[in-house]
Amino acid sequence: MLREAIANVVDNAIKYGGEASAVDVRVRAAGSHATLAVTDNGPGIAAEHRGRVFDRFYRVDEGRSRDAGGTGLGLSIAKWAIEANGGRISVAAAPGGGSVFTIVLPLAS
Repeated sequence: MLREAIANVVDNAIKYGGEASAVDVRVRAAGSHATLAVTDNGPGIAAEHRGRVFDRFYRVDEGRSRDAGGTGLGLSIAKWAIEANGGRISVAAAPGGGSVFTIVLPLAS
């Protein structure tokens, strides 16, 4: 499930970042946790939507067809999988535009 969660976040960065957007994936370990950050330089997610992007069925752009834009379940499933493994996921505005999704997971002992 963690693989699917990470794949979903990366896929969203590619899909919603736009054709000219670069996607940067960084992984680092610090102390007892690993951090994975997925950053794109696309249009980003407006502040009023960031708190809800992990809600089931929530989609930032309701005008997008479900065939092209998904069902609004991917990030909620990703959040569930990450939290079920003792981690957390968050989203913020990336410097210069775009979004950064950060996943923090405990390292195996």
